[in-house]
Amino acid sequence: MPATNHRPRKMKVDPMTEEPDTEEVLPKIAGRQIVVPTRLSEPKRAELSRQLYKVHQRIFAGVSAEGFRRHVVDAPAESTVIQLYLASDGQVVGYCALHRFRRRVRGRNAIVLRAEAGLLPEYRGRGAAYGFGMIRAAAERIRHPFTPIYYLGTLVHASSYHLFCKYFSRVFPHPAQQTPTDMQEIACELADGFPDPPVAQSDPLVRDVGWVTIETPQEKALNRRGDRADVQFFKARNPGYTEGHGLVVVVPITFGNLVTALVSRLLELARIALCRRQTGL
Repeated sequence: MPATNHRPRKMKVDPMTEEPDTEEVLPKIAGRQIVVPTRLSEPKRAELSRQLYKVHQRIFAGVSAEGFRRHVVDAPAESTVIQLYLASDGQVVGYCALHRFRRRVRGRNAIVLRAEAGLLPEYRGRGAAYGFGMIRAAAERIRHPFTPIYYLGTLVHASSYHLFCKYFSRVFPHPAQQTPTDMQEIACELADGFPDPPVAQSDPLVRDVGWVTIETPQEKALNRRGDRADVQFFKARNPGYTEGHGLVVVVPITFGNLVTALVSRLLELARIALCRRQTGL
């Protein structure tokens, strides 16, 4: 029987909902690799930074290669772990860098988690960084059960903010919740512990990050939609995101918040599987 040579069918996926859309051939992430920059020699760190910056340039503007390396690879954190996403030919097509910092927050020792992530557009829509981030956050929570742990983001695009709102029940600020005064104070204290300055002294929760998202057609379509309260909230709260301004977002890493995020993701995967079964894809 002669062999047939055809490309596998893949679904085009809305990156904000991961709901299957029209059929399209899309590449898949072929491999993952964990890298700890401090364990690499200087030449290898330089090469790692070069590879990541090559990806970064297709996703963000406004940051030099040197600035990118200082912020992502050589971040002044207690620890940095980077997951690389690889194509079938071994080329790096994305990354997720997670950093752990020690801080004093409201007079208590606390752990602050921060992250940068970038994935080439054609590889998006499968929640690539979700598992890595959740495992690292859960590990910190288990190792330090009585220490306050916060994820601190200065988010420069509505798509990132939407994902946090989609999975976690406690995200500050949130379009459906009033931010408690103590959480506003924590957010300001956390943000002040890092270099990005406020865009205006009157609003300490919008920071001058300098990373400008190079929007894909899907991200532009998301920003035009009026049916997503979190997207509209982000744009109203951070209208300068197109200039590299970042909205300060705090996610308490509690057992309850982690369980909610896990259940939300599992339900989402179940819906996707059901939709695929119904459509025969």
